Amino acid sequence: MISPDEIAQIVGTIIVYGFLFIFFAGMYATFYPLGKLFKKPWLMWIGYAFAVAQFVSAMIMVSTGYLDAFWVTLVVFTALAYLVIPPAMWRLVLAFHRQEKEQESSISHAHSGLY
Repeated sequence: MISPDEIAQIVGTIIVYGFLFIFFAGMYATFYPLGKLFKKPWLMWIGYAFAVAQFVSAMIMVSTGYLDAFWVTLVVFTALAYLVIPPAMWRLVLAFHRQEKEQESSISHAHSGLY
């Protein structure tokens, strides 16, 4: 049987690495688009550093042996997926804006012919 102190240590460890995982992921999601938006590669590199830290924190959490197979799979999948989410979202936002501008342009051309 696991002692209450051991349970507290396990839960505390997972909470710390879980917090770091989410914090680093949030910082990646903040710095990457800021670097793209302001055309500052150094901001993107800070974002990439947070992405690496996020992935490392996930791998440390998985390597503790405290999580069962379901949670290990979920954490690994999430860590891998989150490495591509900010760049993919950036491309998606640009595509939406491009499409919106094209629609505005075609509407203004249609209206200019009416007058």
